[in-house]
Amino acid sequence: MSVVTRQFMFVAAAWVCLLCSVGTGVADPRPERWVERCGGVYALCGYIDRATLKPRIDRKFEVALPFSEGLAAVRSEGKFGYINSSGEMVIAPAFDLARPFRKGHAEVVVGDKAGIIDRTGKLVLPTNYARAIPFGARAAVVRPGKAVAPDFIGLPRFMIGELFFVERNDRPYLLVDLPSGKILKDELAIKEFEFGTFVWAAQPGDKRYGLLAPDGTWKIEPRFETVGKLYGRRAIVCNGEPAGHKDRFSQRDRADATQCGVIDRDGQTILAPQPIRIRDYRNGIYRVAKDQKVGLLDEAGRLLGGRLFDDVRLPDYSGEVARVLADGQWAGLNRSGDLVPDPEDGKTLAACPSGVKFVRRNDRIQVVGADQKPTVSYLFDDTHLTCEFPVPVRYEGKWGFLRQDGKLLVDSLSFQNVFYFNDGYAGVKVEGKWGILDSNGVMARAPQFDEMEPDSGAYAVSKDGRKFWIDASGREVSEPRRLEDRQSKLRCEPDGGQRVSRNSNGTLLWGIADAAGNIVVEPKYRAIACFRDGLAWVPFDERREWCAIDRNERKRENVTCVKNWRDSITADAQTETMSDDPYESGVLWMRAELEYGLDLREKPPRFVSQF
Repeated sequence: MSVVTRQFMFVAAAWVCLLCSVGTGVADPRPERWVERCGGVYALCGYIDRATLKPRIDRKFEVALPFSEGLAAVRSEGKFGYINSSGEMVIAPAFDLARPFRKGHAEVVVGDKAGIIDRTGKLVLPTNYARAIPFGARAAVVRPGKAVAPDFIGLPRFMIGELFFVERNDRPYLLVDLPSGKILKDELAIKEFEFGTFVWAAQPGDKRYGLLAPDGTWKIEPRFETVGKLYGRRAIVCNGEPAGHKDRFSQRDRADATQCGVIDRDGQTILAPQPIRIRDYRNGIYRVAKDQKVGLLDEAGRLLGGRLFDDVRLPDYSGEVARVLADGQWAGLNRSGDLVPDPEDGKTLAACPSGVKFVRRNDRIQVVGADQKPTVSYLFDDTHLTCEFPVPVRYEGKWGFLRQDGKLLVDSLSFQNVFYFNDGYAGVKVEGKWGILDSNGVMARAPQFDEMEPDSGAYAVSKDGRKFWIDASGREVSEPRRLEDRQSKLRCEPDGGQRVSRNSNGTLLWGIADAAGNIVVEPKYRAIACFRDGLAWVPFDERREWCAIDRNERKRENVTCVKNWRDSITADAQTETMSDDPYESGVLWMRAELEYGLDLREKPPRFVSQF
C-alpha cells in the first residue's frame, strides 16, 4: 500500500544534537537531570541539561552513560571511569564495561569478568563473575562464568533485559553478602524487581517466584508463577499462566485459570489476586482481559462499568476518561464506571495554516474549514493526514485528494490506490492501471501502467511486460541518478563530516574530513567507516581483518578485530557476498558503497535477506 494508516505508523522522536563545542562543565546539585549528547566528527559525548538543553559537560568521551547518585560512567581512551557533575574524572578509567551506581556500588567488567566497586573505585567484590549486580547497600547477586562476549564489531556489551527476559532455571545466580563475601543463597533464578529493595527469585526446582531481600530473607515467600518488573511503583503477579506461555499479549484470549494481583515496592498487596489477567496500568486504572474480552479495573479492583468490552484504551497520564469499544462504537468510561462521550471525539489531530483542521469523529476523520464547518460530507478513514496539500484521503476503500481549502481535488473518491504528491504530481491507480495526476486534478498521463513506483522525481513503470522509466509527462527517461541518496553514503552524522577519497595510482583510498572540510584522517585506507563511540573501523590488509582506530589513528588494542565489517546493520538482511574471502568481501562491499556515493557506480551494493 502506498499510503499507510495512522494505526500502523510508529513515530520516533529525535533529539537535536548540539553542533558547537560546549563550555566548561558546571557543578549541578541534580546531575541526574542531565542527558548525554554525542556528535562531531569523532562522535564524542558530553552532557546537556534535560530541561534547558544547555551544555553542562564538554563532548570529550567516547561513551557517556546516565548520571546516577552523582556519578556517571564514561569511556575515555578505551576504558571506563566515572566523572562527577563538574566533569572531573573521580574514578580513573580502568574498566572495560561499567554500569550506573546503585546504593553506593556499581558493576564493572575487567577483561571478561565482572565485579563491584564502591564510590572510591575500590573493588568490594573481585572481578570473577559473568554478572555482579549490586543489591541493596550490602549485597550482590552474581552469576559465575564469563562476562558478555564482544558484539559483531568486537566491542563488549551488556545484554539488555537479561534478567527480565531470562528463562526459568537458566543462568543461576548466587546471593552474596559484600562485607563478608559469604554466599547467602545459591542456584537462584532471578528476575528484576528493584535492586534497591528486593528481587524476584526462584529456588532450585521451584516454578514459583518470591520477593527476596538483600539479607537472604523472603519478603514474600515464592508463590507466583509469573512476575513483573517494578513499574510505576507496582508490579503485576500471576498464577495459572497457560503452559508454554511466552508472550502475554499474544495470549490475550486464554484466560484459563489465571489469577493476577498487584504488589508495591515494599512487597505489600495493592490488589488482591482475582480470576482475571492484568495487562498493564496507567494513571490509576488497570487494563485486564478475560474470556476474549478486555476491561478496566480501578485501584480498588472494581470492574469499571460492571462489564468487559471488545477493546479498551487506558487514559493518558493526565486524563480521567478511558476509551472503550462497545457494540462497534467507541465511547468514554469515567472513573465512576459511567459511559460518557468518547474523549477522542472532537480532538483536533492537525491544524493547517490555511485554517483547515482534521478532527476525530467516532474514530474517523472529519475535515473542517476556518469557519468550523465541514468542508466535505465524508468522514474519512484514519489515515496519516498532513498539511502538505494535496493530501491523500480514503473512504470505504477508495482514495482521493484534499486541496488546501479542504475540498476534494477530484469530485469523487475514485482511485484504488495513490502515492503522495511530489513536485506537483502523484501516481494514481484506476481500474487496475496506474497513471499520473497533476495538482489541478487533471490526468497528466492516462492510467495504462501495470506497476508504478515514484523515485527521485521519476517513475519506474511496467507495461506489457516491459519495465522502464518515465517523467511526470509520460516521456520515457533514463533511470535517475539519485544524487541525494548517493551523497548520503559518504556523510557521517549530521555534524560528523564525511568520508573523502584521493586517487593513488588508479586506486581510491579513503579517509575522513570534518564538517568544515578539514581532513582528520588522511585518505590512505582501502575503505573506512565513520566514527562511532570515538572509533573508526578500517581494513588492515596485513592482518586480513577490520580493526578499530581512535582519533589519533592508533589501533585500539582492547577491541577485538573482525573478519567482515558490515557498515549498515539490519535485522533481517546481510551484505551481499562479493568474494569468497570474508575479509575481502567486506572491503569490496564498502568500497562499492563509497563508489556509489561518488557517482562512480550505477547501483549501490545489495543487502540479501536472511529468510
